[in-house]
Amino acid sequence: MKNVVKAISNFLSYQLRSVTGKVGNKRNTKIKQNAMVSLVIMVLSNLTAFILMPVVIGYLDVTKYGLWLTINSILAWIFLLDLGLSGGLRTRLAEALARKDIEDANILINTSYAFMGILMLVLSTAYYLISPFIDWRRLFNAPPDYAGELNQLMTVVVIFFFLRFALQIVNGMYTAVQRNSVSNLMNFATQLLSLVAILGFAGQIQGSLFWIGFIYSLSPLIVFALGTILFFRCFKQFKLSFRYIKLSALKRVLDIGIFEFIDQIAFIILMSATNFIIAHISSPAQVVPYHVTMRIFGIFLTVFTVATNPLTPAFTEAFTLDDHSWIKATFRKTNKLFFICSLGVLMMIPFSKPIFSFLVKGKAELSYMLVIIIAVTTLIRMYVSVFNKFLTGCGKVRLIAVTSLFSAFLYLFFVFVIGDYFDIGVNGVLASQLAVGLITAPVMIIQTHKVLKHKAKGIWAR
Repeated sequence: MKNVVKAISNFLSYQLRSVTGKVGNKRNTKIKQNAMVSLVIMVLSNLTAFILMPVVIGYLDVTKYGLWLTINSILAWIFLLDLGLSGGLRTRLAEALARKDIEDANILINTSYAFMGILMLVLSTAYYLISPFIDWRRLFNAPPDYAGELNQLMTVVVIFFFLRFALQIVNGMYTAVQRNSVSNLMNFATQLLSLVAILGFAGQIQGSLFWIGFIYSLSPLIVFALGTILFFRCFKQFKLSFRYIKLSALKRVLDIGIFEFIDQIAFIILMSATNFIIAHISSPAQVVPYHVTMRIFGIFLTVFTVATNPLTPAFTEAFTLDDHSWIKATFRKTNKLFFICSLGVLMMIPFSKPIFSFLVKGKAELSYMLVIIIAVTTLIRMYVSVFNKFLTGCGKVRLIAVTSLFSAFLYLFFVFVIGDYFDIGVNGVLASQLAVGLITAPVMIIQTHKVLKHKAKGIWAR
């Protein structure tokens, strides 16, 4: 870990030296400031997450904890229903700010809020109408005596998530103004608030899946609301007003956002939906080894992501200004950081089982085959993430969306058709996820090189 932190420091402080003059210097300074603050927040956030894990497991049995992890995965799908608006707003807002067009920036923000508010009302109404017909116990493969608590929990949790729905776009706005560290701070604040609340109401929540879910769902709603207020107080050039709402701006946002939306659907199927798939083909208890191991190796993925997240709006700015030399220099530096983080992943493999046993208090078992699959998955996700950030930043997302969606459907076919016939088990599900997920990696790498060499034509230029 010491070497990882040192590498990040070198990466941020020295290796992103400007190769393009004052604009590059300013851009690198923003990246360094955001990433260094985010790194500190990331350490605190991961520490809180690891404290939360045994605390919650201590209050719930493995089945209930696995159920909550599965419910969280399902609820993550709800955020896809914004049709990629958050991602589209991030890119278009960053472009407007690169042109110093504050009027257009306000139009983009207000139009996005109006759309999200209407969408929230529509989805809330739809859920109210269909909820009486949903059998949550059967959907999550839960024991029969969990039916009443699950129905009660899902009603409250979904309502809170829809309220949060209209507030979540502030993350994209912070990214567009190159303040990624605030988004990371909100994630940390959410986890910290959940931990404090769970410890504070320990007597009331012992063994209660409902109250654990209630606290986990309410905490981000509070934090996102405060984060939104903070944004408009700190950036006074942005204002909320009905006069800035224009449908033409919505089309511009969704032109990019819809393809990010498709890519997100594929990611959810390949990654987040795995909790649901494991619960469905095996049991909710089997979700725990997968989720906890992903958390353990996710430390290095988080380090790499935190260090490179500020690059997305910076890539947008650089691409808008045709600053290709800065982009190429940045790719060379991120490769060095990837190498260091990869060493961390490999060194963690022999220690993963004892760490897992400590976190779950001996309530579940872990196989080394699962460890190896997750370690390889982590390495691949780290390597391709920078290519994804570059292509997203410059709006080249259509090809990625198509290949990602193809991979996702291939994964579902293998798991639910081939998998049922051969009884592939949990490790087979994860190996399938890894194999089909590799399809998008070479596409992103090839497309990036074509764009940087001005050779991208046809589908490669979209």
